[in-house]
Amino acid sequence: MSRQKVVAVVSLAAAAAILAVVFSVLPMQGGMTIATNSSASQQDKSTQQIRNIIYNAKFECGTISGNEGPLRPGHYDTDIGILNKQDFPVKIQWSATANDGMNTNSILKSLQPQGVTDIVCKDLRQVLGNDRSFVEGFVIINVPVEPGLLGSLSNGSAVLGRSEDINILEVQAFYTANALDELPHNTLVDKITFTIVNDTSGKIPVEMIGKVLDTTVPSTMNEISEPESKVKGALAKKYGLSEQELADLQIEIQNVGIGVGTMIDDHAISMSKIIPQASG
Repeated sequence: MSRQKVVAVVSLAAAAAILAVVFSVLPMQGGMTIATNSSASQQDKSTQQIRNIIYNAKFECGTISGNEGPLRPGHYDTDIGILNKQDFPVKIQWSATANDGMNTNSILKSLQPQGVTDIVCKDLRQVLGNDRSFVEGFVIINVPVEPGLLGSLSNGSAVLGRSEDINILEVQAFYTANALDELPHNTLVDKITFTIVNDTSGKIPVEMIGKVLDTTVPSTMNEISEPESKVKGALAKKYGLSEQELADLQIEIQNVGIGVGTMIDDHAISMSKIIPQASG
């Protein structure tokens, strides 16, 4: 073999060895070489891009009287509670957006360590300037990220998106609903003591005849009414008496007293914990 051929073979072998070393250090992905520290660099970049931590809470305020749905007729209220879980002050900005409406101006607030505040329907109507009987939408609570904040909370590992690692605050939304036509309130009632003297219908249990009984019926201020008619009406409704059977029913009123009662509260409450989301 000539000297020139020997030199060429050695050169090719050396080049192949160098390429082998390079490709063993740089892993292959889809035919492209990627630096081994690219993943860490990308995560650091994601962490550096985080500028805000946002909590989005749904709210429902007011009265629904129709059946258009999906919420049933009733009175709705929302209370969004905010707790600063940290041992240092945290600044927050919150705004509200009603359905098909514009976002309001932000309201600034500073929460002291373990400080608590809340946002209720009265606050929302004030910033929305909404006088409709019912309004719903979202409250956006924003925590501007200051330098070093995420590093102290999550060792710098927080990334964009929803995560418990960035849960600086405890945000919970409480929802209440009352399906009565009007809110519960005290009412006047008449407590009537009476005796059933005779029942020709046979629908009223025999053991009730001749005994002292009582019933409570709604009353109205300055109302003129007959206690006997109220008792007979209650008995007719309970035992299904006809008009003739009601006319033949004989009762004797023993005593009438007045008291205060409270309307039954058809009340429901639910709670939702709001998970934060990091954004750039």
